[in-house]
Amino acid sequence: MAETDVRRAARARAGLEYLARTAPTGDYVPINEVWADAEHTVPLTDHETELNSSRGRRRGETDWRWASADLVAAGWLRKHPDGSGKWAITEAGLRALDDFPADDLFAEAQRRYATGRIELQANIEDALPTVWVSSDAAQRKLLLAARAWVDEGLKKGGSIFSPGLSVWEPSTVTALHAKWTSSAKVEGKNFVENLEIQLQDQADAVKLLMAEIVSVQVLPIATVMGHAKKTEKVQSVLRLMEHPVSIPTVFDEAFGGGAFNPGTGMMSRINHAVTIIINLAKAWVDLDADAQERVLGDPRAWREFVLSVDGDSFPTQRYALMYLVHPGFFGPIVSEDHRHRIRQAFIGEIGGQFSNDADDDLRRIVIALQTKGGKPVNFYASPLRDVWHADPTPHHPTVIHENDEPEPEDEDAVSADPRGFAPSEIDHVGLSQTLNLDDQWVARVVDALYRRGQVILYGPPGTGKTFVAKALTDAITGRPDAARRIQFHPSYTYEDFFAGYRPREKNGQLVFELAKGPLSRIAEDARRDPDVAHVLLIDEINRANLSKVFGELYYLLEYRDEAIDLLYAGSGTDGGDTFSLPKNVLIIGTMNTADRSIALLDSAMRRRFSFFELHPDVPPVAGILERWVDANPQSLPLPALFAELNARIREREDRIGPSYLLRRENLAATDLEAIWTENLLPLLEERHLGTGVDVASRFALKSLFDAVEPDPAPDIEGVSDGSTSAEAN
Repeated sequence: MAETDVRRAARARAGLEYLARTAPTGDYVPINEVWADAEHTVPLTDHETELNSSRGRRRGETDWRWASADLVAAGWLRKHPDGSGKWAITEAGLRALDDFPADDLFAEAQRRYATGRIELQANIEDALPTVWVSSDAAQRKLLLAARAWVDEGLKKGGSIFSPGLSVWEPSTVTALHAKWTSSAKVEGKNFVENLEIQLQDQADAVKLLMAEIVSVQVLPIATVMGHAKKTEKVQSVLRLMEHPVSIPTVFDEAFGGGAFNPGTGMMSRINHAVTIIINLAKAWVDLDADAQERVLGDPRAWREFVLSVDGDSFPTQRYALMYLVHPGFFGPIVSEDHRHRIRQAFIGEIGGQFSNDADDDLRRIVIALQTKGGKPVNFYASPLRDVWHADPTPHHPTVIHENDEPEPEDEDAVSADPRGFAPSEIDHVGLSQTLNLDDQWVARVVDALYRRGQVILYGPPGTGKTFVAKALTDAITGRPDAARRIQFHPSYTYEDFFAGYRPREKNGQLVFELAKGPLSRIAEDARRDPDVAHVLLIDEINRANLSKVFGELYYLLEYRDEAIDLLYAGSGTDGGDTFSLPKNVLIIGTMNTADRSIALLDSAMRRRFSFFELHPDVPPVAGILERWVDANPQSLPLPALFAELNARIREREDRIGPSYLLRRENLAATDLEAIWTENLLPLLEERHLGTGVDVASRFALKSLFDAVEPDPAPDIEGVSDGSTSAEAN
């Protein structure tokens, strides 16, 4: 393949140049906007116009998206951590456009990417014999933010959000501590509402310090609190300032990950957690410089300092503070019970002798296992988990289940629902009015989706299945980037749906690389934002061979907490060989029963989904046309015509839904005739092929008019005015 067939370098540069022109200050720009300009600036070659993606993308765009990884690794491009598909240029990226002309820019990005991978691996290998190491990218970002807190806040007394300001210094810390300890909590108000009252007479520096303290508190939380809620929690405090500042990139990116699931305490008792961090800040500024250097430099001295701070015992919060400052000593495990059980199970790795320092024993055990295996260890994945944990159910590698904490006391207790939503949050009445369907039926569908995680809406054409599915998706997710829509077809495969190898041109040669499908991608998004429901809408779900498409993934629809081995190595969670489906991934399928009856579905499929019928003969679709005409008066007898049409169709699954006739404007005879000849008669011809039924005669519009009206039928000859009908799928 000629190198001129691929214009990767020129297009990568064009993308950065567009960001530099439109958002030089580092604001995020939708990726589709960046791609449109890059494609216009560097037109696709014939080779690059070929489709090579299950999402219908052309080869050139797919290649351009892959190339962006090199720009990110070089430090020139940022991708929004919430997975919403937005990019931003960095200051280094602006300089790189000046420093590296033409295609040299992308060549340098590739060199830095390769060098970075080598250096990262080398750094990990060098660290294995000395400290507790994590190779997880999310934890590395978290620890970069923690390092900023240590360097700018604790060491320099500055601000981690606003360089040049001093907020972790004695006067600001003392002011916040005095206000916090002397202010009574107002019952019935949440954390931020109380803060607004408590800090209303305080300077912006005090409010900024509180925002940074909240950032430190939420920073290491994973799986139960994602980027969206962490960001909103911090921004709600920043908005109390007269002159608010923005969250810096290092924290914004770190909020997309985490290190552990802390249990109920850190989520629901934020007042108690924040109290410990404020007391820690006050105790810190009360130390002299020599004492600060000694405490911060020795993990054991830091532990003693953290444990001496006033406040509840709150082991999860205190271990989190130890981990953020000395991650190589304490590691990302905050459960006292888990630390004890791991130490007991693996003490043989360090000679079988317990010392009087349990934390140091655990650190030495980790180092011994790292050295033996030549890589970082994960106590929450097999085979190590099987040794110390009685529950055989595997969990996400970074998940920790904490001991029970005291009952929640805060008004704004965060109780992240595993599904990402609660049925009580959905406006069933409003949704039913939008859909013109019974609100109790809507509530049953929402409840089933919450309870089971997946539902299928089935029925003949024209019953609004896709329209209902899209409305449910919008109501549940509340944001467009938390939903994906795909359509199954007879040639759709497991490789399209989850993961498989795809050809790609690289350095002038054809290579096969593992490409993720929509289910894998939405699972990644859901893990990144666990407090948001993510919906995968599968249109025409019964048109594919479902056993082949889902494969071993069928199991996960029923057992969300478990992980399974996958067909392709490296296609699983975090690039591993196993995969679990987050509970906040919901699946809504639509099924046209004119194509295949529900009775013909695989039994495993029928067992794992809740099914809801949309059929013109039964509620909630029955009577919808009458209700629609009552609200949108029509000159023509549409309900009677519709009833007569379906009465003449013998087979139940061949009957037609009312969506074709749902018009807000008064439907003219010419419009109705156009709908009949362009939509309904071709559908009826297909359904009655080979039956001997004379479709043109039996279902003629004039014949139906004659049956429902004794008076002469209106003139139905004419041409449609071009207006379109409501959702007809």
